[in-house]
Amino acid sequence: MSARRVCLFGGTFDPPHVGHLLIAQVAAEEWGADVVLFVPASVPPHKAPEGVSGALDRVALVEKAIGEFPLFDVSRIELDRPGPSFTADTVLQFREMWPDAKLAFLLGADMLQTFFTWERVQDLVAHADLLVAPRPQVDLESSARQVRLEMPDIALQPLDMPALDISSSWLRNRLAQNLRCEFLLPKGVAELIVQKGMYKS
Repeated sequence: MSARRVCLFGGTFDPPHVGHLLIAQVAAEEWGADVVLFVPASVPPHKAPEGVSGALDRVALVEKAIGEFPLFDVSRIELDRPGPSFTADTVLQFREMWPDAKLAFLLGADMLQTFFTWERVQDLVAHADLLVAPRPQVDLESSARQVRLEMPDIALQPLDMPALDISSSWLRNRLAQNLRCEFLLPKGVAELIVQKGMYKS
């Protein structure tokens, strides 16, 4: 029996939008994932905490976004761990929980450009493949080539899909102005945002 294949998709998801779902679906198809675990960050290390919505609210939005898709699930692992949400810690924690699983970490090409500044990046790539989604204005091939030069043993797989230009910050600004966004939000997410009173100006 082959090992379970688990794709970890970290981020703030503030709010989760249809781009997140499409990227997760393509990653699952191309890497052969048994599950894509959305892992909302509790305290994102590269963002000011006051600029990020509450972790429990963001988890609730993700649960609403993925509710109709059995291939997707959400993990609160970073909410249960104190301090900043470093990806290496998350991957190592999953490795301890599932020693026989095949792990991948899904990220955008824009994040690949600063990959070497991440905390303990060697621990991350030692335990998980990297699945990289293209992003606008980012040369994915060049960034991937640079990472492979620095880390010849890395398992890095670019995703074959268009570069999606959907910005969570742009969505938050529209929501703050009471402008319609349901075209870009998964079913039920817009209603939950209203119920929770999120993103008001």
